[in-house]
Amino acid sequence: SFWIMLVGFNLTFGPMHILGLQGMSRRIDTYARGYGFEFWNMAATVGSLLIAVSVVIFIWNVVKSKRDAPHLPPPGPDPWDGRTLEWSIPSPVPVHNFDTVPQVHGRDEWWHTKYAENDEGKVVRVATVEEAAQTGEATDVHLPSPSFWPLAVAVGLPLIGYGLIFNLWLALIGALLTIASLYSWALEPVDDPDAAHDHHDDHSDDEAEATDPGAADDSTEGDQQ
Repeated sequence: SFWIMLVGFNLTFGPMHILGLQGMSRRIDTYARGYGFEFWNMAATVGSLLIAVSVVIFIWNVVKSKRDAPHLPPPGPDPWDGRTLEWSIPSPVPVHNFDTVPQVHGRDEWWHTKYAENDEGKVVRVATVEEAAQTGEATDVHLPSPSFWPLAVAVGLPLIGYGLIFNLWLALIGALLTIASLYSWALEPVDDPDAAHDHHDDHSDDEAEATDPGAADDSTEGDQQ
């Protein structure tokens, strides 16, 4: 699909540059014979058909993948033996991305985590994907709270652009909306980092025992009696 699209795209739009240099106007659906436009227009037509074929193949691939997915094993974090860090996390990607922030020591860090050179200078595998990849099971990663202010900023910015072209008052409204949204977004309160994680509740009893050792001793004596 990719290569057919690549060939079709260049075969469609490449001849249009040549036709323009030959004097053919844009956006016309017919032209008189004898100007030398026939060959390159036919080439562009063939290219557009190749684009259509690639789209059909892509749609078929999506449908087939969707149909066969329940019967296939999960792809895992690194199905393509990738080189960069985005392949070191599970698929589907967890909401927090990385369990821990990766330490990068060089280019293609993920590749060098899996491979190294032996004494003979040959590349050998030193760790499997399962051993090196992150599990995505971390529960202590702090995520920002949900906010509608980014949406307000996204509304204000197009108003600025549209207003600068057609109406400066509209641009002013967009600028005020954007500035107010950014200000409110920056001052938005942050929730307790541990408030939404189960481990916070799991350790509540342990924390109580740590703060009041006597209470733990009393409960132990009561159980023994």
